[in-house]
Amino acid sequence: MSLIPFEQRVRPYQTIYNFRDFGGYAAGEGQRVVTDRLFRSAHLANLSDEELSDIASLGIDLVVDMRHAPERAKQPSKWSPDTVLTLPKDHAREAAKVAPHEAFTREEMYSASDARRYMMGSYVGRPHDAGFVSIHRDTLMAMTEEGAEAGRGSGPNVLVHCAAGKDRTGTMCALVLGLLGVSDDDIMADYLLTRDAVDIEAILAPAATMFSARHGRDYTPDMLRPMFGVDPDYLEASLDAMGPFDGYARDTLGLSDERLERLRARYREPAA
Repeated sequence: MSLIPFEQRVRPYQTIYNFRDFGGYAAGEGQRVVTDRLFRSAHLANLSDEELSDIASLGIDLVVDMRHAPERAKQPSKWSPDTVLTLPKDHAREAAKVAPHEAFTREEMYSASDARRYMMGSYVGRPHDAGFVSIHRDTLMAMTEEGAEAGRGSGPNVLVHCAAGKDRTGTMCALVLGLLGVSDDDIMADYLLTRDAVDIEAILAPAATMFSARHGRDYTPDMLRPMFGVDPDYLEASLDAMGPFDGYARDTLGLSDERLERLRARYREPAA
């Protein structure tokens, strides 16, 4: 269960969407995930000076930007700390002129069923895609580096984001929460919180107009809804492909049991 209220979890920023604390969940053994140290959001390209200053005050040491290179070039972040992790440069899709989902929208999407098929496929493939395996590994390695005391308060404060802060970000945050011992129900609740943090329905019609003008054919809000929304089936597909969290972290990402224990020591605390 969430141990902090919605108003504390979700920040009502106007120039960055879907910014929220993904800590504060029960984590078993009388503990909870820490608050004010783990954040998730959409991209940082449109930050106002005021909201940039507010985010900079949060003590975030590590930004995990899960966007593809064309997205980062098109919408460069207005703020970043000293350490920013991205998909590896040698990842095949990083050399493309547009991100995979943008190419799909332009070339292959003609119906809502097309969009849902693409979304399901991307979620299923993500846990074992070489680029995302790399950024999942790099993130958890950075969170569990040796050298600092392995207790509460050590390790970096983290912001994970992609373009909208729901899909790629959703899988990464689910992995972190799962490794910290958060229940499946709470992991899903955190993923679905985008529905409350963002007015998705209000975005669909303007987006359809934009895509229609950009690509020279008709797009409708209904066609786009599977791509812009969040659906429990999506995250479940990703987590099924991942398998047990500890096994994925050890066998696919190469994290040691020592690092997993360090992660829990750093990002859990006694429940109030």
